[in-house]
Amino acid sequence: MINKQERLAQLAPLVVLVAWFTYTRLYFFLHPLGLTFDPSLFMYLTGKPDPSCGLTRTFAWTWRGDLGQALHVYPLGPIVFLIASALVAYLAIAVLAGRQLAIPVSRRVWRGVIVISLVALAANWTAKLVWLGM
Repeated sequence: MINKQERLAQLAPLVVLVAWFTYTRLYFFLHPLGLTFDPSLFMYLTGKPDPSCGLTRTFAWTWRGDLGQALHVYPLGPIVFLIASALVAYLAIAVLAGRQLAIPVSRRVWRGVIVISLVALAANWTAKLVWLGM
């Protein structure tokens, strides 16, 4: 069992992710009303998209089941959506069960995951800047 402080530490990212999922699920309703966020500070200053630019819209398209449009907006989007969904499930189970769900992973595997993630993010950003013409 985990203590109250550890449970709150798991609850915070769960609340943020659920809020993010709710926002992206309602995006196409909120956008015409002007209730969505403006471009990021990075885009405002440089005129170019930041590495996460399009993530909101790709989640919104994924919610609608249009993976083609989701991929067009943010090539890694559907994969990020699946990972975020798994993380929500993991955190919800951990908070409700009051336990930390330990998944033992070696340092070498974590390094590999981090390197692959950074390379994928760089390739995604490059695709947005060059191939997709942003």
